[in-house]
Amino acid sequence: SPTAAARPMSQSSTARPMSRSSTAGAAQGQEPEDDQGPVPAYIKTSIALVCKDPTRRDYALKATGDYGRALLFASPDLQNDRELVQRACLNDGWTLQFASEDLQGDAELVQLAAEQDYRALRFATRAFLADREQMLEAVQRDGRALECASAELWADRALVLAALGQCGMALRVADEALRADREVVLTAVRQNGFALQYASEELRGDQEVAYAALSQSSLALPYVSEELRADRRAWLQAAPARGAFWSSREQMLEETRREPGLLPFLAEALQEDRELVLGAGAVDPDALALAPESLRADAEFMLKVAAQDVRALRHAAPEMLADRDVVLRAVENNGVGLEYASDELKGDRDVALRAVDSRGLALAYASEASRGDREVVLRAMAQQRSSIEFAVEEQRADKSIWLYNGGGPPKEDLLGYMHETLAYFETLRQPTFRITA
Repeated sequence: SPTAAARPMSQSSTARPMSRSSTAGAAQGQEPEDDQGPVPAYIKTSIALVCKDPTRRDYALKATGDYGRALLFASPDLQNDRELVQRACLNDGWTLQFASEDLQGDAELVQLAAEQDYRALRFATRAFLADREQMLEAVQRDGRALECASAELWADRALVLAALGQCGMALRVADEALRADREVVLTAVRQNGFALQYASEELRGDQEVAYAALSQSSLALPYVSEELRADRRAWLQAAPARGAFWSSREQMLEETRREPGLLPFLAEALQEDRELVLGAGAVDPDALALAPESLRADAEFMLKVAAQDVRALRHAAPEMLADRDVVLRAVENNGVGLEYASDELKGDRDVALRAVDSRGLALAYASEASRGDREVVLRAMAQQRSSIEFAVEEQRADKSIWLYNGGGPPKEDLLGYMHETLAYFETLRQPTFRITA
């Protein structure tokens, strides 16, 4: 789970369109168009075609062209077939996880998969992730790819600078020495002022660095040094063209809804105004990081803000996120709120069930026990089929879950299903899941 100050890496560039079978974007809150309701025919057909004979190359070519992840059910020889894997990765970059280890180190194939989604790099070999030239190409295309590089490359100044030019928030994984490097940090905060939170303490007190961050994003204000935060000139960097503190409630209602980062500029009496803070949170949930502690510890208020955007819960007081009744109410509204619950409540089966009933992808934040609980997994899939990606290996390897959402096959298909299942286990080793989404 992100810390109270963290926010996901983001870029200003336009995302590549998702293929129809891709569910990778769901982890960022983007739901595939086919992720609701009954299993689409093309997914069932693709998986069933490969399972009919996992050694048939023509079957696998046809199936992976429609649904890349059908590669999971192909034989080891076909998972090592370069042309087949290339076709599957072009359909869905995350299919790389089901390729052979040799192909997971194939530079051209890995770059192709990463073009679809940089997170496909998670499934590349360690050798690839430690290859400077390959990772330089990846971060120049998408700076967020730095998080997948080997730890040794996080200390490579030129490579890190290339990544930060694309995504300032990549500073989060840079080597500690680079987070104290003035040029490196300036590059990051000029791209995304919020990256100031990852700079060294000394640089957060550097006037040029702080002003550059504040000019890019007023949300950087909590991360500048206390001395600079008390300097009105720093405030004006975050709020250019505003020459005074504001005390008019009516004006501030309008101002904070347009620019939530202005919350700290309000007259003290207005900083605890619930309507003002609620309006700012509706525009940007991270504005709650700037709200007074008294509001962030108020369960009723935070639930109201979370109803607008569940990410506001990352700024709630820890004791609130350990309160079972509060968390139950939060996940009933949006199951993804489970991400911010205490570790103890993430392991509470009833809480997990409520969460996945609301949003299937909440399974990603449940405890390992819940992710291995068949009822929890099935109820998650009833909401969003792609949530199977977050189940434990035993559940993911169950063909009946992939084909029928865990239920038995239709009566008219029962005999064929039995024959396919017997043939499948006789001719194909159990698939190995190296890394899961």
